[in-house]
Amino acid sequence: MTQEFKGKAFRIYDADSPNHPSRIFGGKASGIRSWDDIKYPIFLTYQKNLFGEFWIPEEIQMGKDMEEFRQKLNKNEQIVYAYNSGALDWLDSIATDIVGLLFLATSDPSLRTLWVLVAGFETMHNVSYEHITSSTLNKDEKDKAFNEVRNLPLLVKRNMFIIEKLEKMKDALVNFLITKYKTGKEEMDDETLQAVFEGLVAYQILEGLFFSGSFVYYHSLARDNKMQETNNIINMIKADENQHSEVFGTVIQILMSEFPQLNTSENLEFAMDFIREAVKLEKAWTAWLYQDIDTLSIVEYHDYVEYLANLICRNAGMTEPFPENDELKAKWIVTYGSKKNNNGGISPKADFLQGNAIDYKHEDGGNFDL
Repeated sequence: MTQEFKGKAFRIYDADSPNHPSRIFGGKASGIRSWDDIKYPIFLTYQKNLFGEFWIPEEIQMGKDMEEFRQKLNKNEQIVYAYNSGALDWLDSIATDIVGLLFLATSDPSLRTLWVLVAGFETMHNVSYEHITSSTLNKDEKDKAFNEVRNLPLLVKRNMFIIEKLEKMKDALVNFLITKYKTGKEEMDDETLQAVFEGLVAYQILEGLFFSGSFVYYHSLARDNKMQETNNIINMIKADENQHSEVFGTVIQILMSEFPQLNTSENLEFAMDFIREAVKLEKAWTAWLYQDIDTLSIVEYHDYVEYLANLICRNAGMTEPFPENDELKAKWIVTYGSKKNNNGGISPKADFLQGNAIDYKHEDGGNFDL
């Protein structure tokens, strides 16, 4: 006997619902994007900003770095370069899938559109790490590094700390979608909402702490006049990730507003404790990783990690976990960790997380005969 299901796990169009969405999760909307009538206009602003940052990894030349990797980097610098790239690729692979699942789970079509763009950029970053490493490492070296990072104890411990929360959110959202399909129930229960909240905090750490922190190693090489082209690509990625951190911080704030049962002192305490523990794990991993690196001070980097933790909390409207570290001490990170304007200078922004622009132009297609 064929079982009849009462709902749909995902709707591309709901004739019985208004265009204006009711909530970002467990709400109702027709699916039609009326951009003059979206619930949160900031989503359209983010969308425009992301489109403005579009770039193609292969259009950034790596010829000089191909030589410098062998000629300028010592053995320890080469190992860290490979491990850092492999570690970034690991988390970026997860990021693409997590954002794709959130796309299916949200009930706000404008947020759905935004998350499609974010997922696309995460995939592009994935390709970028391949472009970087394929240009500087031979295939055996690259495969070795990308596999070895999965067995480095301190890195595994750091990554699994957030992956467990992301997996829990994934399981909760999959169950939510299955329940919608079987029962037609559109509302999201408190247990699922709690898992989403905790998962979004973990994702903020992935984007704004583990990603942004890892970029500093490449900035330190550029400061030492090494691997400038790699650093250019990293700065393109960094500008994207900074916007993603703002997007997810805003979503957390909206979640707290739309579901006040989540806006509790217990959840704030959870977030602070979770972020502080992530900082500890990042410090432990990088103390080992950078122990033989002369271009980067571990003490300076650990100060920077605390500063990043404050920024992701600021984006999410939460208390800063390291109030004594509210200013960037290592100013050189701005110089070597920002995109440049057309005159070669650093463009001023309201906040460090708002990256600037390196000289980058798309190919005009003039060399192609179609």
